[in-house]
Amino acid sequence: MIYLNAGNLWDNDYLDTVISWNKEFEDTVQVKSLFGSVVGMTATARSADRLPQRDWKFIVDYIERAQGNDIAIRYTLNQSCIGSIQDFDKEWRSTLGENLNILHQHGINEWTVTSPLLVELLRSMFPTDFIEVSTIAEVSTPEDAERWLELGVDGVNISTSINRDFNTICTIDETGIDISILANEACLFRCPYRRDCYNLSSHNSSRSEELFGFYPFRRCTEVRLAEPAEWLKARLVLPQWMNIYQNELGINWFKVAFRTHPIETALPMLRHYMEQSFTGNLLELWPTISHLGDTIEPKDKHFIDVKELEKSNFLEYFLTHGSLCALKACKDCRYCDRVYQMAVGSR
Repeated sequence: MIYLNAGNLWDNDYLDTVISWNKEFEDTVQVKSLFGSVVGMTATARSADRLPQRDWKFIVDYIERAQGNDIAIRYTLNQSCIGSIQDFDKEWRSTLGENLNILHQHGINEWTVTSPLLVELLRSMFPTDFIEVSTIAEVSTPEDAERWLELGVDGVNISTSINRDFNTICTIDETGIDISILANEACLFRCPYRRDCYNLSSHNSSRSEELFGFYPFRRCTEVRLAEPAEWLKARLVLPQWMNIYQNELGINWFKVAFRTHPIETALPMLRHYMEQSFTGNLLELWPTISHLGDTIEPKDKHFIDVKELEKSNFLEYFLTHGSLCALKACKDCRYCDRVYQMAVGSR
């Protein structure tokens, strides 16, 4: 069985669809948890202008209905920077600790975090809850995993940089930590803007044309628009590849991200992962990103034919050579560039 941790839109129509699809795919794939947060209640790795605002009644009813259908709500406290320790202490004592207790009282017992301090606090408050490390923490070695296990976590969303490094994933799995893989990763491989991206969002920075031209979102999108082979270098896991990860590594959990996007964008992507199959333009599997930096939508400019990608046995290379990506620069390998030339198509 494949288990999905899907973005939470905090939307009743969305939840209805997830419940319905779980029944449809009950023998093969299940959305077992929905991850996300709401505006104002807790800090997170998304700025407030990208998150939904919901009152307590809606939140409580939503949690109850999801759990009544065997779907956990995995709340994200995954800001990459918690601010000054003095400000965090003030927030913890005034609102944050209380809000977490209320969430827990209403059924939240799964959390995604980036800060070790939050791990300590959550583990002290809720000894039996499930706590996982966010992909933002960049866990990419067995020692990374061991350190977090010692802090008290149960699971980890591994660094997306090693999504196709099967040897390293295998060694991390041997530590005993529960591994989840972010499947539809949208970042540049080894993105230099990634730290600023999450830190700025953690401090609730809204996107702005006036302030450094939509930094950093426009920068990375422009790189990919100019060099479309970057879409293959990014560590996306195709829906039909999940079974390979399961068979080769025993990985059953995959994270599908789209929680800051409208339902009409989110549901088609989720459907592909529940069907474990996708053909068409590779770029349709990423959350729409043009609005982040006010650029053209990449899928409207580039067409990368997944059928041609599969014909080239693209993933097969990484099964045996994935560890080399940590030892070489892309310009010295160019495997993805060569496959891009074969897979590029036109409408």
